[in-house]
Amino acid sequence: MRAIWLAMCLLVGVVEAGCGGDCGCPEPCMCEVGHGCGCERNLRICEDPNCDCVPFFNPYADRGDYDCGWYVWGDWLPDAPTLFRQFAADPRQVTYSVGWRFDDDALAQNTIPVSFGNYWGLYRWHCAWPYGGDMEIGIEGAVWAVFEPLEESSPLIDADYYVGVPIVYAFDNWQFRLRGYHISTHLGDEFLLNNPGFDRRNPSAEYLDFYGSYYFGEQIRIYAGLGYIIQQDKSFRWKRFFQGFGMEVRPYSLGYYDCRQRLLGHPIFAAHIRGTRDHKNHIDQTYILGYEWIKLTGLEKATRIFLEYHDGYSVDGQFCRTPTTWFSVRLSYGY
Repeated sequence: MRAIWLAMCLLVGVVEAGCGGDCGCPEPCMCEVGHGCGCERNLRICEDPNCDCVPFFNPYADRGDYDCGWYVWGDWLPDAPTLFRQFAADPRQVTYSVGWRFDDDALAQNTIPVSFGNYWGLYRWHCAWPYGGDMEIGIEGAVWAVFEPLEESSPLIDADYYVGVPIVYAFDNWQFRLRGYHISTHLGDEFLLNNPGFDRRNPSAEYLDFYGSYYFGEQIRIYAGLGYIIQQDKSFRWKRFFQGFGMEVRPYSLGYYDCRQRLLGHPIFAAHIRGTRDHKNHIDQTYILGYEWIKLTGLEKATRIFLEYHDGYSVDGQFCRTPTTWFSVRLSYGY
């Protein structure tokens, strides 16, 4: 029976490895062809007929193990997970989401924030200079909108439109992103009719930012970056430099992994801090606590349900100079 099992595993691309504890499985265990037991992307498959597998890989960066030498190659429209994950606690992450926000001092006591956003990789280089990593250029777009559900017709308060072109380079546990993007804001028609004296401006600008991200092992990610406003509308001006940093903690030991379904579930805690010289009163900060599911096939997108707490300034368009504190419950799907 053991010989039959080994033959089947060789056919699907795994070979026996005397890894024992190093593989994370009770002996005997299997490791993918071409990967050592310490490989980040290695999925250890135990011989247990119940398929009691343990994931020991980083699902947040898709970097293959190549014997690069001096050879650089690539592919158009890569059908692979993104090299640079969205920041889980960033209220302006590019994702699909819906939630219910409470006690927002800048907008209303009850609002429904929604977002529609996605990322498309255009071209990915493998074994790219200087560290033999992967580099990718892509395009992403999003709309962030806020509605007031308890008013008649649930009017739209604010909608922010975003388009960006990120260039990402990733190697080992490092990822770097250089991004140029545009954001413009539009107030809802019904909101303006209900608030005829509102001082309407035109927050519209082009930005450039650079972020670095690092994974400590498999469970902790930290990141930081700087940005610059290249061009902005004269009716709504900001100081040009801004910065941000944060962290994400995913305790896999408190979650589960279904290797038949290739489904990973675990708690998540994250914090995102941002600021500019216009934010003078206190730090602008957002925290989330919830649960995350990742399908470890295809693009490896994540579904999250979480509690969100924000303290600082509004993140919504023309209200972004207004200090506020709010709490929300959100569901999201994306990177």
